Amino acid sequence: MGVMRDNMRNMAERDVQLQDLEGKSNTLHVASGTFSAHATRLRKEQEWQRCKTRLAIISVVLFLIWILIFIFIGERMTFLIISAVLLAIILPLTWCGIRHWRQQEDQESFRDVDSI
Repeated sequence: MGVMRDNMRNMAERDVQLQDLEGKSNTLHVASGTFSAHATRLRKEQEWQRCKTRLAIISVVLFLIWILIFIFIGERMTFLIISAVLLAIILPLTWCGIRHWRQQEDQESFRDVDSI
């Protein structure tokens, strides 16, 4: 009879330990999902920062090239008109492209957070 009681007590203790382990496992799962979502968001923010840096460098280089061409070209008025037209076409397209890209990034980050 004593052996049976010991076995029942051991089973009850094991059940408590298993429930505790299950709770810790669930907590770890939630924490890992949150960490993954934050890591993904941070990676995308860093990617966006690198993209902005590259765009700034490219813009400065193109502006310097434009100044050099403007200095050495003969017909400045024609060059200015063509430059203004190209700028009026390129800037809105670039702005729309970046805006679209950011919206896609935001939607993906919302999906990542929802999947937790």
